[in-house]
Amino acid sequence: MVRPVEQIEQEIAKLDQAVRTIAQEFHDTYTPYLAALGKTVRQQLVLASYHICTHGYPEQFLQLSLHQRQELQRSLRQLAKRTQAQLTNQLQAALELDESDHKLSYELSNESESEPDEAGFLLVELDEAELDAAELDETEPDEAELDEAEPDEAEPGEAKPDVRRVSLDELLERSPTQPITPIALADWQEQLEQDIVEHLQNLSHAANRLLQQSKILPSQLPAPILEIASRADVISETPVGSPNLISLLIESDSEDSAMTQITTIRLHLSEIEFSDTTVALWRSKVRTLVAQLNKLGREYQKRQKEKAIAQAESAWRSSWYED
Repeated sequence: MVRPVEQIEQEIAKLDQAVRTIAQEFHDTYTPYLAALGKTVRQQLVLASYHICTHGYPEQFLQLSLHQRQELQRSLRQLAKRTQAQLTNQLQAALELDESDHKLSYELSNESESEPDEAGFLLVELDEAELDAAELDETEPDEAELDEAEPDEAEPGEAKPDVRRVSLDELLERSPTQPITPIALADWQEQLEQDIVEHLQNLSHAANRLLQQSKILPSQLPAPILEIASRADVISETPVGSPNLISLLIESDSEDSAMTQITTIRLHLSEIEFSDTTVALWRSKVRTLVAQLNKLGREYQKRQKEKAIAQAESAWRSSWYED
């Protein structure tokens, strides 16, 4: 027997309050998590760059003058410092939710992913024309080049979704008559996680470009390959076994089909979290909140369906009459 609508609505109201409580807990958890993550990312980027220069390409690093080494290190420190500030400030403030239909208002690029070979390397085929066209300026990196190595922003002419968006703070400020649905909060959290991953990918690409401009990484390496290295969801063993690095095996489409192995930076969220106990602790709390939200979401859907059935039965009885 279906329960009265009023009783079901009371239970839904309790679920609404529980979701609002979890939303506040998400806010209180992600704030220190992003702060700790930003600090760790800064350290891990410098450490990955150190391994690239000292273990991956020591000969190329030694060919630089003292001034060039100092300039490279300074540029990497500046890039890492700016990234820490972006993670702790810009990301948290900019992450928003599409209120119109509770779906993400943008999509990550749907690029095809190359598969690793049996040895765990990412294989990329290039013809000589691509290699010739990919020659880069081999001048010493300066402030202008460092700016160019920043994560790419949207093109000026790129269309932006015309939707009303609200932040988590605005969700929390809603009145009880405007509850936060579990799916709305889940979409907000999913978008936040996607933005963090994309931010790390952009940072990896910027660092690799900087290393290439400094003549550490091969100058003939095409920009698309650096992009693949920064975004590839592939974990392969590097010669030094260092985290946040990826090995690429590039095959030239020439007569000799020469194979070249390179090592580039690929900041990976799970490896970064594993390296710091504070970040790992906050991540564990995030997982707990996600599990609680999923459980609430299932209960919320169950009660909503039960309410709809009760209302439909009531509507049927109110309109039925005997001939």
